[in-house]
Amino acid sequence: MIAFSNMGGTQPENPCSYVLQGQSEPTKAIVVAGDLRTINTVRAFWQLTLEALEVEPAALWLNLTNVSFADTKLAACLVAILRRAQEHETVVYIIGSNAVQDILKLCKVPPLYQFTKVA
Repeated sequence: MIAFSNMGGTQPENPCSYVLQGQSEPTKAIVVAGDLRTINTVRAFWQLTLEALEVEPAALWLNLTNVSFADTKLAACLVAILRRAQEHETVVYIIGSNAVQDILKLCKVPPLYQFTKVA
């Protein structure tokens, strides 16, 4: 998924969910791109993430590397996702673009590297 975004592939503005194969425990990934200042896109991302958390995967990857614009709606959504994931004992990894990191910094959310482990 990460490699795909770096190989010139385009990611959809509507979020997509994937099961990551080859993991020792169930792992899901959600990819979203484009302008996340629109409420419809953020809402679709939120709903898809809630659905993914309901099956209680061991880990959930959020690929936001191709998000071009973000605002406080996305920051609030990510904080809510992290809290909901804690309830399900799911580890969340976030990989975000500069736009995502900038809005999280503005909202005083800890830096993304605290949610991402590099193997």
